Amino acid sequence: MSTVPPAAPTRAPLPPWAAELARLWNSGSHSLLLLHGNIFELFPVTLGDKPEYVSLQSFLTRRLFAGRGMLLYYDLGEGLTFGNAAMQQRFFEWLRIFDEVENTAYHQEGPPRDFLQLAPLLRRYFLRAAEERGTERGVTLVVTFPEKIVPASEESGASVDERRALVTLMKWASAPELQLGDIGVVLVTETLSELHGDLTRNPHVASVRIALPDLAARRQFIGSGWFDRPGSDMKLAEATEFSVDDLARRTSGLSLLQVEQLVMTAKRTGEKLTSERLSAGKRRLIEEYCQGLVRFKDPRPGVSLDQVATHTAAKARLRELAWLIKHQKDDVLERGVLVPGRIGVGKSFLIDCFASECGLPVLEIGEFRSKWVGETERQQARILMTIRALGPVIVVVDEADAVFGNRSSDGDSGISSRVFAAFAAHLGDSSLRGRELWIAMTSRPDLMAIDLKRQGRFGLCVPLFAAQSPDEVVELFTVIARVKKITLGEATLGYARTELGTRPLTGSDVEAILIRAKERAVLAKRDDDVRLEDVQGAVDSFIDPLDPRLVTFQELAAVLACSDRRFLPEKYQTASREELTAAAARLGIAR
Repeated sequence: MSTVPPAAPTRAPLPPWAAELARLWNSGSHSLLLLHGNIFELFPVTLGDKPEYVSLQSFLTRRLFAGRGMLLYYDLGEGLTFGNAAMQQRFFEWLRIFDEVENTAYHQEGPPRDFLQLAPLLRRYFLRAAEERGTERGVTLVVTFPEKIVPASEESGASVDERRALVTLMKWASAPELQLGDIGVVLVTETLSELHGDLTRNPHVASVRIALPDLAARRQFIGSGWFDRPGSDMKLAEATEFSVDDLARRTSGLSLLQVEQLVMTAKRTGEKLTSERLSAGKRRLIEEYCQGLVRFKDPRPGVSLDQVATHTAAKARLRELAWLIKHQKDDVLERGVLVPGRIGVGKSFLIDCFASECGLPVLEIGEFRSKWVGETERQQARILMTIRALGPVIVVVDEADAVFGNRSSDGDSGISSRVFAAFAAHLGDSSLRGRELWIAMTSRPDLMAIDLKRQGRFGLCVPLFAAQSPDEVVELFTVIARVKKITLGEATLGYARTELGTRPLTGSDVEAILIRAKERAVLAKRDDDVRLEDVQGAVDSFIDPLDPRLVTFQELAAVLACSDRRFLPEKYQTASREELTAAAARLGIAR
């Protein structure tokens, strides 16, 4: 009785980055390629009844370079390793012949672990392999963590060993005998900017970026049966309340490895992956991946721009943007919105409410610069890669003038200029229109580089101002008291209108007044019974520590940055730019 052999596993299609790498490799135009980005990931080898996802090295060995005659791996930690045992045996057979000719003992002691000592040996092997004409023809050397060998540095600061290693790799990149002999080198690094600039800018070197998985890749992974493979204690459907499509959509911005961590944690702990657990886990993973330098927030149900007092013109414009986002009118959406205004005017609260009204998650970028060489660029690259994968998303940058930096590189080895260039290039990518809406908040828009404020980046500027009339002051008191669950009588609101209505109060000013008034009521054993005398006492005892000249300058800077006259208070709508610029200059605030 004959038995039917089991069907061979279905080979997974190449991911986009792998297809691009294969195209460049098969073109024969490059001997050295840079592979960078999401390198700590799971990659599909087989699908069907026996799905298998593996690490990058296994993927290169089993899928991308499976037909190579020799596959070598090198890193500073392990030295030279091989794609399989047969390749190692053939290499050591060649080493034995090499030792006989050169009077060395590499086939007994093993090849050198140091790159500079190993490089001449590899060069000799490449030249010998180029003469092969059989099935063993073709050599690929994969160097992982090459930034530890040729790190980004100023020429004067590089060591002699780093310069020698750089020259070696650049010579390999341009060697015609390597191209003709089907020999190539792949450098695998997470952040391209950590490598020496002479290498990344070399015309003989091509680079391929591994992005975080898109919706289709996440759907394929979750629906492949990977989580229901033999040995699993709980099926995917039992571990989560989501369908495959819904889970794939909700895990935007995560790598496949992080998706696996979320699901496997739920399966092993027996705690079903609910909406709350998924949201908390996603926030934790994104913030950990970006090393705590970002804050991720899902939209808050029931929160909208209706909860924002005053700022009538700004709210109207933001509601238009929210409508465009909800109806997916991506082709007419702004790429970025600049929101300037004096400190305490309510920029953060306004944007939080706007994001929730849009129904989009928010990624807040904080100060991410580091004193360690290369760390700033690595952190920035991770943040930008996460943003690309999260879309549609609202990206909020507070203190934008400090975070974005400028073209100047005085005293920081060029870090500021490189960070600025990366942000400018990302913001200028029109293909991301509709997937990312960047919002930059600052009290000093005059310090932001002009390159960022142009059309196509932060071309829309919606400034915010303090209360401009008694009606707006009363509105601030009414709305903030409702949020803080404080009941205000007619006498108190009348006091706010007549005594405080001419003051340029901000939301933070009114909040502070009401909190201090409530404190007086609590200390008087009246708890929530906030009376007129409590508010009067809070106002009369308060001393404003802010420099009035600086506050005035911040307001003038917001006016000068404004992109539409309709967003300005009436007193500024007819003023000329020359008058406003002269008024700002008279304040003598340093730029």
